[in-house]
Amino acid sequence: MRILIWGLMLSLLSAPALAKWNDPEYVKRAFKIIALSNEYDNHQHPVRKWQKPIRIYIDHRVGDKELHSALANTQIEDLVRATGHDIKVVNSPEKANLRMVFTRESRWQNETRELWPTQEDFPFRGAICMAHFSSSSQAEIKEALIVIPVDLARERGKLFACVVEELTQAMGLPNDSDKVFPSIFNDGSKNNVMTTLDITLLRLLYSSGVNAGMTEQQVMPLFDSWFKQNPNWLKQSTDMYLKSQFVSEYGLN
Repeated sequence: MRILIWGLMLSLLSAPALAKWNDPEYVKRAFKIIALSNEYDNHQHPVRKWQKPIRIYIDHRVGDKELHSALANTQIEDLVRATGHDIKVVNSPEKANLRMVFTRESRWQNETRELWPTQEDFPFRGAICMAHFSSSSQAEIKEALIVIPVDLARERGKLFACVVEELTQAMGLPNDSDKVFPSIFNDGSKNNVMTTLDITLLRLLYSSGVNAGMTEQQVMPLFDSWFKQNPNWLKQSTDMYLKSQFVSEYGLN
């Protein structure tokens, strides 16, 4: 695992030569792609985010409960650090508005349909794990479901990445794209932890003044002001990356 994480770190450090993720204009384009689009449709969407506290119930349907809880709690801590949002784990589904299910490949598609009824068929093709959220007419996220088939994720070497990516997408960054690099939202960048770019996208999404329901035309001028008011944004986001529990646990800071 240590070798894997070091490889990810080296990939991150070499990334500026490949993509100008330290350029505010690049970050804004990345936000438009990841936050204002969906993975499975071609529509333009408004800003979607949680306004109320997030309460997560971790639903263990397979073994290794301690490991899965540790991975989830570690990512939750990093999300709180990046967004400042109120996120806590609760001990029953009745208290939760986000349910995170650790299950098996043989059951996960049926369990997803049972836990998240919808008139449309889920696009399971090629998926290793999934996150879904529903929002109000004002685009405020009200509830979410994450389902991770542990045996499939382990087989693909993606358990670590599934926990990180799906929890992050459930915050209101639902799209994947090979145009955003380096990022957990880009399958080609091979990142299993949130990058400096990902953390910056979260900081923008949960910055003051950015509200659910805002259009691209409404939100982008706010980002221009945010970058001016935060001239050290890159260092701050990088520091958050280096303080990540996933990163620090393996000696990268």
